[in-house]
Amino acid sequence: MGETQLKFQKTLKGLLVLAGLGLFLSGCSSDPKIDVSPLPVPASKVAVIVNGEPISLEDFDNEYRLMKIYYSAVSEGNMKAIKLSLFEQLINRRIMLQEARRLKLTLTQSELNAAFSDALKDLPDDFPVILKGQGVSVEAWKRKLLEEKLVEKLVQKEVNDKVRVSQDEVAEYYWGHLGDYWFPEAVRARHLVVRGKEKLAQVLAACQKGEDFSKIVETFSQAPDAAQGGDWQFMDRDRIPESYFTALSKLKPGEISKPVKDDFGYHLFQLIEWRSRRMRSLAEVQDQIHDELLKKAQDERFDQWMVVLRQKSKIEVKEDMAPVVGAALEGHREK
Repeated sequence: MGETQLKFQKTLKGLLVLAGLGLFLSGCSSDPKIDVSPLPVPASKVAVIVNGEPISLEDFDNEYRLMKIYYSAVSEGNMKAIKLSLFEQLINRRIMLQEARRLKLTLTQSELNAAFSDALKDLPDDFPVILKGQGVSVEAWKRKLLEEKLVEKLVQKEVNDKVRVSQDEVAEYYWGHLGDYWFPEAVRARHLVVRGKEKLAQVLAACQKGEDFSKIVETFSQAPDAAQGGDWQFMDRDRIPESYFTALSKLKPGEISKPVKDDFGYHLFQLIEWRSRRMRSLAEVQDQIHDELLKKAQDERFDQWMVVLRQKSKIEVKEDMAPVVGAALEGHREK
């Protein structure tokens, strides 16, 4: 199948899902702002009020049903903790949406289109049917995606963009954790295994003729990596059986070992390269360390920022919803 046809099929799949969700979106030169204001909730359906804004029982129910779609293997034994976590997510998301409106953050149509496109990459063709089967409306799914995108924009502005990791911090971490950056002794080789003497004779004859060992592996080897020419890439010394290591240690790069017999059959090895145990340099790992430190710092700042937002918020739980929502309300009831 040609590349053009594959691209067409991928585009067609996306359009079919878009159509099923009622999401054919056209570009607009003015790129209008999207309204993320809270929806009205009948008093009889209010489960919790966050800074004067109601969250409905239906909101909680949709959150739960969508969770079941994306995480199908949910244990009933964990349901109490799961419901509480979902309830907290709803409250936190509402608090952050309120903060986004206070800061006059908005989403544009193009940002919303991009969010839908990203979401569609991981959706099955029958996602509209799955939504319907779980009793979730397309509008509820779209609303959740919209809210999450605005929250993401807020967190980027108020948390992630305000965190920096300096080169000095990266270097300090590296020198304080040198033990984490050793390359162990390793060997790269090609490996062939056959299970009978007749096959082994054919292999040895091909080797005697000077045929390319990777091609010999592809033709004769009964190992799973035969299609890759038996190249096992770099393997740590500690993972190599002693008999294999002994055979390899006698070789120079490019040389092929004598057969090594064990319970799996007859093995031949071609040495590609030895890699001595060595310390990875700061230059090699600085990007990795930077990203790890940045992620940790962002997570810590988010937690602190969220605590402050929660402390400034008034959260009122409706007691008559407790039997319906169940464990999710525990810990929120007024004493």
